[in-house]
Amino acid sequence: MKIKTRENIKGLSVAVPVSLYYLIFTVVPLGMLFTYAFTDYNIEKNQFGFVGFDNFARIFKVGDYFASIGVTLLIAVFVMLIGLTLGFILGYMLMKVRKGRGATRVLWYIPALVSMAVLSMIVDLMLGTEGTMNRLFAALGLKTQDWYGSKFWMYFWIILVVSWKGIGGTAILFMAGFSSVDKEIYEAAEIDGSKGAHRVFHITLPLIRPMLGFILVTGFIGAFNIFEPVMLISEGGPDGSTKVILYRIYDQAFLNGNQGFASALSVVVFFLVLILTLVNMRFTDNTMFKADLKAAKKTRGGSGIKI
Repeated sequence: MKIKTRENIKGLSVAVPVSLYYLIFTVVPLGMLFTYAFTDYNIEKNQFGFVGFDNFARIFKVGDYFASIGVTLLIAVFVMLIGLTLGFILGYMLMKVRKGRGATRVLWYIPALVSMAVLSMIVDLMLGTEGTMNRLFAALGLKTQDWYGSKFWMYFWIILVVSWKGIGGTAILFMAGFSSVDKEIYEAAEIDGSKGAHRVFHITLPLIRPMLGFILVTGFIGAFNIFEPVMLISEGGPDGSTKVILYRIYDQAFLNGNQGFASALSVVVFFLVLILTLVNMRFTDNTMFKADLKAAKKTRGGSGIKI
């Protein structure tokens, strides 16, 4: 009895602090967010009144907020395509490294450890009128660019910064997925003549589907959290073309003092991300993974790859 009591105390000593942390920093703020979303809360005007669904009606009436969601989705899609493609290739290449494997992996993971704010400020300095990029162009005899006046270049730099920072982490996750695949499956596939792209699309990708799903889910959530590059590089310009939804929330909450409306925007983003997450989870459903794994395991008996 004493041993059981002691074990219960140990368990509570771990569970209670974690539960309190989750309650204070997740449940309570989330409850406040949903409450404020139905009010006209304005901290500067000391204003707090219930307005029902007026904030949400305003979001769907004003085209700028839909445009911000579209901009966010556009950047998210490009970031995901670049991250998945280059992360997969880099992860595969790192798996093949024999000498200096640890140092090589650490080198590629360093960008993930760099602060996004610091990285954005460095890029901002590079793009100035007398910045590194224009000096380099001038030295090469090329025409200098007005980086901040071009929608294309602002999108380009934001996507580049976010993709570069995340590629190392994505590659590490892909490497974990590659390591989980049974080598016997590849050996059987090689005997049956499966090589190159055929092996990648019909063996590797189906077998790492759960990891692929995890990367997609976390990637989309991360893409919706893009803020520092927009604030510190483009400042939402030119002409508001790069104002992602998180920048809109920041603008309403901290620059205009409309905490109630900003909370409503946050709720919309919450449900949008939730829907995207559920779609990704459905796409990478475990039942599909099990079917692919069962088909792949048939190759062990030398009966050939079943496609």
